[in-house]
Amino acid sequence: MAHPSDDAESYRELDLGASAQMEPTLKRPATRPPALQAAREGEGAGVTGTLARARSAINATLMRLTTSERWFAGLLILCSVYFIMPLESNIWSRWDMVYALVHGQATIDVHAKNTIDVSYYHGHWYSPRSLGLSLAATPVLWLISLFYRLDFPARIAYALQVYAMNLFTVVAVGVAAALIFRRFVARLRPTLAASPLPFVVAGTFALATLEYPFAVVFLSHVFGGGLLFIAFYLIYRARAEATSTRWLVAAGLLTGLGVISEYLTGLIFLVLCGYILLGFPGKRIKSLAHYGAGMAPSALALAWYDWFAFGNPLSVSYGFVSGSEFSGQHKGFFGVTLPTLSGLWQIFGYPRGLLIESPFLLLIPFGLYVWYRSGESRLEALVVAAVSLLYPLAVSSYFLPMAGAYVPGPRLLVPALPFMCLGLAWVVDDSRFWVRAAFTATLGFSLLITYLYVLAGSRIAPIYGAYPVKSLFIPLLRTGLAPAVNGSTPINLGEKLLRLPPALSIYVVGLALLAWYYASARAILRRPVA
Repeated sequence: MAHPSDDAESYRELDLGASAQMEPTLKRPATRPPALQAAREGEGAGVTGTLARARSAINATLMRLTTSERWFAGLLILCSVYFIMPLESNIWSRWDMVYALVHGQATIDVHAKNTIDVSYYHGHWYSPRSLGLSLAATPVLWLISLFYRLDFPARIAYALQVYAMNLFTVVAVGVAAALIFRRFVARLRPTLAASPLPFVVAGTFALATLEYPFAVVFLSHVFGGGLLFIAFYLIYRARAEATSTRWLVAAGLLTGLGVISEYLTGLIFLVLCGYILLGFPGKRIKSLAHYGAGMAPSALALAWYDWFAFGNPLSVSYGFVSGSEFSGQHKGFFGVTLPTLSGLWQIFGYPRGLLIESPFLLLIPFGLYVWYRSGESRLEALVVAAVSLLYPLAVSSYFLPMAGAYVPGPRLLVPALPFMCLGLAWVVDDSRFWVRAAFTATLGFSLLITYLYVLAGSRIAPIYGAYPVKSLFIPLLRTGLAPAVNGSTPINLGEKLLRLPPALSIYVVGLALLAWYYASARAILRRPVA
């Protein structure tokens, strides 16, 4: 395009050297010919429009992670099944128990040397693991046994056997609990139901707390806690139904299986009993009886196993735990005595407490306060507050509050996490931007930490501090492999199915988490729902 001074110069030349009769010199056009200009503008508009449409399509796709239950479930499943975790002593003991049940036995004599987690009774070795999860996994291992030898020399790797059992038990319950969590929030806070925020809070619980690192390993915490939380939701629904019997019986079935899978959740069971007594005026005893009837099959199964294994329906495997390192198990009520400040510091503080990994949990008391003051579902708020207070006190009373040295955090607290995180539903739409910004920032931090924990095999060696950036996290992100001192690195489906190198394959889940965080951050930081 011509510079403005061009026209001025032509005009000056014309005036100085031309006579009145001379024809004026033709000036250079200031603009392109209309046809060329239109073509260029059309080309630019086309590129801009294509980019805008592409960006809009990407945003719309990402937003589905916080608006579509199917997309959200797909994200949870991907994150939960992508990694095949290495085995450790606790998981070996669980495998031993399931193997014995598949073969109609209770003793694990043939495999007792593969783990330190054993019980000894009348000359035989037993697994001290709880019955519920092992019983639920027995059909899976039985099906595998129809096609492969289970014991050495195994034609299918032990890790894959455990992976399959975990997929149909722990992962299934963990995903279901997260989806129920989303629906629970939508019902507790109807004003948020049409927004992405119920998905955001559910994903925060499922992916940014210890729920995630323990959902990918064959342990009972996510399984038991998830079942109790779903039971809580069913009881809540029963309160609004004219006929509550089937809801309460179903809640009892889940509660029973949850309690015999993770014995400490018996505390949550007691809280739920109080919830029923307060929440069903006029039919308290009848409602409690329906709930108890649902629990009966699990209670009978546990009594049968204890009688079959130890000759007494009231004798549980924890009473016969062997090994000097577990001597504290024989004090108090199977190792539970009185709460201690030391225990509370271990499970909440440095170096691997719950708040170190998920600092946004500091907002839970604030959320519970706002929830109760709002007048919405106050009885449910009291249930959540009771679990959030009593469960940590019980865990701090245990002789090993962290329940292990190579753990990424206080695994015994995991069953209480879905209850505790419900309070965050009153934080995500706070009218103050700085509150939502603080939640968003700490959520991103926690997502990264839980992702790194999973990459490390859901185990962190005790030699590492709270945030071993240089010694563990950076090597993991750079190579996809954990240092040998931390134990075996999980393999993943990207390596096995897509033949990706470890340094690249780990980012499949990383990118999925990043996409969900982007959608969640946008939902949190925009103007609060009216």
